[in-house]
Amino acid sequence: TYSMAVQVSLLGVFVDSAIRTNGECRQVIIHEELDAKKEFLKDLRDLFHEMDHNGDGIISKEEFLHSLDDENVVAYFKALHLDITDTQALFQLLDTDRSDAVDIHEFLEGCYA
Repeated sequence: TYSMAVQVSLLGVFVDSAIRTNGECRQVIIHEELDAKKEFLKDLRDLFHEMDHNGDGIISKEEFLHSLDDENVVAYFKALHLDITDTQALFQLLDTDRSDAVDIHEFLEGCYA
């Protein structure tokens, strides 16, 4: 029985350690995911500003179409798994308020969703 008590006690220590380690791993995973999201959103903001040629805070349809002539912009959209073959449809998807322009919020929501 003494041997059994020691085994139960060791098992309890092992389980407690495993639970603590699992909780720490979960926190690391959450932290990494949040960092990745922040970096992704930063990259999207940079792309938005690159596409906003006149710096007015919106991407007009003309700016959007002109930007898709840039191979770096095209490569980034492909990396996002966005099909840019139908540029009109993509612009309409991003332009949720139908203003014929895409602001930063529309862009981020449309590309991140």
